[in-house]
Amino acid sequence: MVNFKDKTPGLVLAVIIGMLGRYLSNWIPNLGGVTLAIILGFIIGNIFKLDDKYDLGIRYAEKKLLAVAIMLMGLKLELDVLSQLGFSSILIIVTMVISTVSIGFILGRLLGLSKSFSLLLGVGNGICGSSAIAAAAPIVSEDEEEIGLSVSVVNLLGTFGIFILPFITTYVLKLDELTSGLMIGSTLQATGQVVAAGFSVSDAVGKIATIVKMGRILVLGPVVLFLSLFMGNEKTEAKGKAKIPSFIIGFFILSIIGTLQILPGTVVKYLKDLSKILLTIAMAGIGLKIRISSLIKQGPKALLVGCLIFASQLTIITILITVLL
Repeated sequence: MVNFKDKTPGLVLAVIIGMLGRYLSNWIPNLGGVTLAIILGFIIGNIFKLDDKYDLGIRYAEKKLLAVAIMLMGLKLELDVLSQLGFSSILIIVTMVISTVSIGFILGRLLGLSKSFSLLLGVGNGICGSSAIAAAAPIVSEDEEEIGLSVSVVNLLGTFGIFILPFITTYVLKLDELTSGLMIGSTLQATGQVVAAGFSVSDAVGKIATIVKMGRILVLGPVVLFLSLFMGNEKTEAKGKAKIPSFIIGFFILSIIGTLQILPGTVVKYLKDLSKILLTIAMAGIGLKIRISSLIKQGPKALLVGCLIFASQLTIITILITVLL
């Protein structure tokens, strides 16, 4: 029987790397602690040959801590944001998410990526970057390298988008504040990226983009639920029936608790911060599992798929804005 002591070496290593990633994110905010933790884990895991005693703790971090982090993400959802979105905006958000995930899956498969890898790239680009990938990963993929590469590609594209989206909306398409906010909020991956890009144009664009982004995040729960019921992982298929993971149930329960404001604000803030910390530690564990040979083999192809997904997002949102607004 494995006891917690056996997990200590690997878990401590993941915690140290995760905390270092969060610390460095103060100086490199565009990458964020999650991506930096993956990068640091990747570097350490490839430079040093880790003893087998680290395996149990690393696996605990990337599986169990990730599940808890996902449940706590539910507190970030504010269902009442729907009241701030008009019907056209909601239609645009839903269309963008469905089309992005679908296109990501199709492009990934056409270019030779696995089914799970393609879905992770589609979900990450379509909803909310690292958080969406983390939420979908336990359902669609058990490959740490696919998860780590997906997070890295999506965050790289989002960082690029912070600078290119304001230029496109302001100087290329010459959109007004409403449509600029819709485009930025509907395409950039992470919330921080949306805020940075939106408010760089104007306060009004920033506020609209943030509300639209919150609308996209609300779609995360239904998408992950759909994946858990209909896509399944190998374990589910082996049992011959679909099973909703407990962390998804917890995610929905906490989203309702957060919306109803049952818990004190200070407690909610603490739990949200804890979710970020646990997610960073889990990603550090995943980074430790990525091998440079896989990065060389899969990295360029994954980046190409990510770029094509991002380009398709910009094309589709431009068409939707033209037709619906």
